[in-house]
Amino acid sequence: MSTQWTAPGAHGSGEPSPPSNAGGGPPGPLSAPPPGGPRRELVQSMPLFPLRPLGLGEVLGAAVRIYRLRARSVLGVAAAVYGVAFVIMTFATGASMVPMMGDMQAVLEDPAATTATPTAFGSVGDVVLMVVSSAVTMIISLVASSLVTVALTRVALGEAVGEHLSTADMWAVMRRRGLPAVAVTLLIGLFSSLAFVVLLVLGMLPLILLQEATALTIIPLVIGLVAAVLVMLWIWARTVLAVPTLVLEETGVFGALRRSFAMTSGRRLWRVLGTTILLYLLYTIAVQVIVGVFSTIAMILYVAILLISSFEALLLGMAVLTIISMVGSYAATFLLAPFLSAGYVAVYADNRMRHEAWDVELTRRAREHWDGVRVR
Repeated sequence: MSTQWTAPGAHGSGEPSPPSNAGGGPPGPLSAPPPGGPRRELVQSMPLFPLRPLGLGEVLGAAVRIYRLRARSVLGVAAAVYGVAFVIMTFATGASMVPMMGDMQAVLEDPAATTATPTAFGSVGDVVLMVVSSAVTMIISLVASSLVTVALTRVALGEAVGEHLSTADMWAVMRRRGLPAVAVTLLIGLFSSLAFVVLLVLGMLPLILLQEATALTIIPLVIGLVAAVLVMLWIWARTVLAVPTLVLEETGVFGALRRSFAMTSGRRLWRVLGTTILLYLLYTIAVQVIVGVFSTIAMILYVAILLISSFEALLLGMAVLTIISMVGSYAATFLLAPFLSAGYVAVYADNRMRHEAWDVELTRRAREHWDGVRVR
């Protein structure tokens, strides 16, 4: 006697039937807790990364998944902040290039002018202008990066625990925690720069004193340079979690730095260092690809302008080259800022879940949020 066919998983087929939704509410993505107690992981309600210690692929997946979840919000905030920053940096760069372009234009118009010897004041003034412009560009870049990281850090963790952060809330977080984050970033940059300069100068001392390039002077220079780079890398690895700590733990400037040092102490450092280096390497490669496309277009237009104008429109060509190159840097920076920020948040969360059982706290927050959504 034949029996009626039933679909796998249907009642009576020998397979467990799916939970019903008799209450009429939306089907919840949270799985029911097992009989042995509450689970430490939510399977489907954590779209950015699972709430447990993460693997390398899950960290990279979180860095990419932020675009699928909140592309419009995160890219909008990044574009606005970096847009203001790049306008300032473009003017600073252009101001430093004006004397050089003026000299080049004068040489093209009057080759005999090359016999004139420039004054020491003019040469020193050009150098000072270039140094000031570079300093302004670096500081503005650090400030913009800090502000964007603050907003994206908060929204990334919100996506991990199911708390949707609106664009207005992102701006509010940036206003509230932006200045401390800028202070943290500038302090890290200052410490790194001082360490690099001190070690490099120590390595250069034999060359400065002996004034001769020999093995006794070159080897200390190389050792000093390598040591300076390694110390900068060490400082970066020990402080890379400072801004996420500042935002997510509501600490102060020095508290965030101390906390970052504590989270990267001992054997914890190597996992953080390896993962963040890989994230930054992928970020840098992607930035260079985008910048390379814009630079190629800028160079083609620059050469075309020079050829069409018989090399008379040098200033116009340099202006077009500079503007398009800056636009390329701007596009690459704001497009890839969410990748880096979400990746760092995943590294921060992995560190705390791995060593502090933070996944229990995050799971509780996620369940409370889901219960609140179902009640509403």
